Amino acid sequence: MIDYDVIIVGGGIAGLTAAAYLSKTNQSVCLFEKEAHLGGHIHTFLYHEHFFDSGIRSIESSGVLKPMISDLNLDVSLVKSPVTLGIKDDVISLNTRADMPSYEALLIKYFPNEKAAIKNIMKQINQILNHMDVLYGMDNPMIVDFKKRPTYALRLIPWMFKFIPTIFKINRLGEPVETYLKKYTDNQALIDIIAQHFFKATPTFFALGYFNIYFDYHYPLGGTGKLISALEQKIDDNHGHIIKNQAITKIDPIAHEIIDHQEQKYRYKKLIWAADLKSLYQQLDHIDSFKPNIRSNIQNKTMLIEKARGAESVLTVYMQTDLDPSYFDQIASAHFFYTPKTLGKHAQSFTDTLNQTQLFQQLKSLYDLETYEISIPALRDASLSPKGETGLIVSILFSYDLIKHIADLGYYDDFKKMTEKYFVEVLSMSIYPNLKDHIIDCFSSTPLTFKQRTNNTDGAMIGWAYDSKPIPVHHKMSKITKSIHTPIPDIYQAGQWSFSPAGVPISIITGKLAADRVKKELKAK
Repeated sequence: MIDYDVIIVGGGIAGLTAAAYLSKTNQSVCLFEKEAHLGGHIHTFLYHEHFFDSGIRSIESSGVLKPMISDLNLDVSLVKSPVTLGIKDDVISLNTRADMPSYEALLIKYFPNEKAAIKNIMKQINQILNHMDVLYGMDNPMIVDFKKRPTYALRLIPWMFKFIPTIFKINRLGEPVETYLKKYTDNQALIDIIAQHFFKATPTFFALGYFNIYFDYHYPLGGTGKLISALEQKIDDNHGHIIKNQAITKIDPIAHEIIDHQEQKYRYKKLIWAADLKSLYQQLDHIDSFKPNIRSNIQNKTMLIEKARGAESVLTVYMQTDLDPSYFDQIASAHFFYTPKTLGKHAQSFTDTLNQTQLFQQLKSLYDLETYEISIPALRDASLSPKGETGLIVSILFSYDLIKHIADLGYYDDFKKMTEKYFVEVLSMSIYPNLKDHIIDCFSSTPLTFKQRTNNTDGAMIGWAYDSKPIPVHHKMSKITKSIHTPIPDIYQAGQWSFSPAGVPISIITGKLAADRVKKELKAK
């Protein structure tokens, strides 16, 4: 039996944040990660001399990331990651609020009969961006160390008078963005062009306010994984413990013990669960020993969690080309959202009656209408690709259920080959002419890849599905401080599964909140 004051399960950004803050104290801290590498959806890997990011492509600060880096004194350098957006042959920049009229003009160009609707939609977008300016208008007080920044409180009080009413306005914009846009237009193609950048049923404030996040995108020099390695180094410097390749298989909340896949036991005073939330409740043991009210609360939460679905995932093709980065730089930025056609993303029915040829043809039709998120690491940091070559990361949103269906039919490997070839074809016939003649190598990852690597429910990228009713965690900003609590004594939660909608800033905040709560309770004892 090995004893720790705090055990953290899950080595993503939330777990690492919690561990980094707790390791600054005199508490003994140990973080467990089931994989060989840390970071979860924030990871950079090397393949044939190219560095690729396997999860998120850029990181928004949102008044959270930069203060955390500063507070923990992390050795990581951020550069701005400018965003461009393209439809057919037109590409615009989305770097500041001043670029929003260009977006309006772009939509009107392709949907001239919807000019009035587009102007009304843009008016609503700008109002939401005003809310986002307040929300992220200053460094988040849940992250800032007031002792290090004594003048911060002088700015905080007037900001709070704006922040509180803004939160109530945001909470009223929780309906799915697709439904919201239908108030202004019945043109489904236009709705799709605006909304298909986002996960299904994304809340309106999050989707239409996301332009603010585009303006705030940053990229760590050396790849997104540099943030993770900096946190790992900080935990090590502070004498915290990190155990990789160690899956937790059982939790005994009565004895305050966890058991790993090798039957090794570890005792904790406090436990922070920063991994998939379903696995927490599935691994609980001996809950019958709790008092009836606690047992009932745990059972109710277990049923709620088990019914919930993960959000959509991502299908990604990684491309190595013999083209110099300057070729891509003259077309668009390092972070590029591109829609080759203006027809909108029509619903597709992938039934069991389709043979492989029919299924793949439907998928190609879907790919023709998709919005592609294209990331080019070498345009942010030239050292990430060999001289004269460029690596591309090309992604679309994709359903876990669909890829599972394809795998069950035995088409998985053929599907990946077809997808890799067709992604190249789509981009060659549109924004990057003749790209297919310059491909050195291609490979891909799917929602099944994410499921296998992270154990995330349904291979989800951002936690719970927005149309999962009810969402099993808090999803109003006014409730975020409560999001770390579980019905299990001395166990807290953090990360993308603890609050919805999720993302890197939310994961950092919940990791910090959980660490602060644990630190306070241990100090009280």
